[in-house]
Amino acid sequence: MIVLGTSSKKNSQESIFFKKLKLKLKKQGKKGRIFFLQEYLDYVIRKDRTLPPDFPTFVREIMGLDGRNGFIHIKIWHEKSELIEFALDRDYEYTIENYD
Repeated sequence: MIVLGTSSKKNSQESIFFKKLKLKLKKQGKKGRIFFLQEYLDYVIRKDRTLPPDFPTFVREIMGLDGRNGFIHIKIWHEKSELIEFALDRDYEYTIENYD
């Protein structure tokens, strides 16, 4: 279905392309990634959210990411991602960028 209008077009474009969540870890290296995953799991449980079915894949991706000056880059679909809610709730420093 095609929806005409500037704002609808923008919203449909945002949902088609991945965005890059640049999230600063609270601790460096592998310990920082483990701490991030512990906090994320705690967040999901405390907020009574359903654990994503691809959680094991998510864990492998987080543990395999390169440390970039204390930041990790995570693919997200849109700016209303649960990961953004988590980052705000747990006071993580982050930015959102489009992939080049």
